Amino acid sequence: MQPTSISQFIDHHYQHFNAAAMKDAAHAYKSHLERGGTTLVTLAGAMSTAELGLSLAE
Repeated sequence: MQPTSISQFIDHHYQHFNAAAMKDAAHAYKSHLERGGTTLVTLAGAMSTAELGLSLAE
């Protein structure tokens, strides 16, 4: 099996329904970043319980 990038995997396997919408969103996000765009992540709820802050903080 040949190594592949995540983008190639998504393009090949994510073809229908919600997967296709996710693929379109991933391409739009990549394009947004390539044009110099930025992203802000906001979360609500019990982050401390799930320790989600650990996965988002450097």
